Amino acid sequence: MLSHSKKRRTLLPILIITTGLLFGLFTTSEHVKARGISYLRHGNQIERHQFILAGHAGNPWQYRVLSDYIAEGMIRVFKKAGVQDAAVVSFILLRVLLDTAIFLISFLYYKKLGLSTVHALIGMSILAWGMSYAHYESDLQFSTYFDVIFYLLAGVCILYEKPLWIIPISFFAALNRETSGLISVMFLFSFVNKDTISNGIEKQLRNIAIFCVAFTLYMAVFFFLRLYYGEQRLIVPHGHHPGFDLLQYNLTRLVTWDKLFATLGIIPILAAIGYKKWTPQLKIFFWVIVPVWFTIHIFGAVIAETRLFLVPQALIFVPGALLFAQQSAASNHLSTETS
Repeated sequence: MLSHSKKRRTLLPILIITTGLLFGLFTTSEHVKARGISYLRHGNQIERHQFILAGHAGNPWQYRVLSDYIAEGMIRVFKKAGVQDAAVVSFILLRVLLDTAIFLISFLYYKKLGLSTVHALIGMSILAWGMSYAHYESDLQFSTYFDVIFYLLAGVCILYEKPLWIIPISFFAALNRETSGLISVMFLFSFVNKDTISNGIEKQLRNIAIFCVAFTLYMAVFFFLRLYYGEQRLIVPHGHHPGFDLLQYNLTRLVTWDKLFATLGIIPILAAIGYKKWTPQLKIFFWVIVPVWFTIHIFGAVIAETRLFLVPQALIFVPGALLFAQQSAASNHLSTETS
C-alpha cells in the first residue's frame, strides 16, 4: 500500500490540475453567459477577428495578432473536422485553455514566491473570482489573457532562474499585445540588487545581454507590426480621447468603481498593508509594473473594463495579500505558543 506521503504526492498534482481546469471552465462560462452565443457568432467577437485577419481592425487592435491567428488555426481545423459553429467552438475552447493555463502557472508562481500549497490554491480561487467579473464591455479578449500568461511565465522564469526563456516570452508577448513591454524590464531589475550583484560580473553581463536581446526583440516586433499593417485609425473609447479627457471619464463614473471592486476586491489594499512582508522579488515586480501600468491605463483606457488590471492582480496583488496573511498567521501562532 502507498504511504500517506506518497498518496499526497500522487493526489496533489491531480487536485491542482483539476482545480485549474474547473476554474478555467467557470470563468469562461461566466464570460460566455455575459455576452451570449449569438454575440460570438455574429457580434463584435467574430467581426474584430475578421477585421484583424483582413488587416484593418484599427489601432491598437490590429497590432495584437498572435491570439487571432491561433484562433483562426483552430477554426480551420474544426471546419475540416466537420464541426458546426467552428468559430464559436474555437473561441470558447481557446478561452478555456487560456484561463486554465493562467491558474496552473499562477500556482507554480505563488509556490515559488513562498506561499504554502493551501495559500497558493486560495490564490487561484481569488483570481478566478476576479476574472469571472472582468467582462464589462468585453468580448472574450484573448490577447488580455495571453498577456496575463506571459507575465506569469516571466515571473516563473525569473524565480526559477531560467533567464534564457525571457527571450522567447518577450517575442511572442510582443506579437500578442504592446502592454508586454515591461516583461524584459522586470527581468532587468530582478538582478539589480545586493544579493545578485554579488554573484559575479560574468553572470551580470549575461543577464544584461539577455535583457538587451529580449527588449530589442520586443521593440522590433512592435515597430514591424506597425510598418507591416500601416497606420490604422485610432479607436477612441466612447468618444473620449486619451489623456485628461479619459481620466475624468474614468474617475467620475460609478460603474468604474463598481467593476473595479467586483474584480479586485480589497486584495490590493491588503497587499499594500502587508508590503513589508513581501519577498524582495515581489517588491521589484511591484515597482517595475504597478506605477507604469496604472498610469497608462487610467489615462489611456476605460478602466471599468477591469480585465485590464488582471496582470497586476495575478502577478502582484494576490500573492502580496496572501504573503501578508500567511506570515501574519504564522506570527500569531508563534506568539500564542510562547505566551
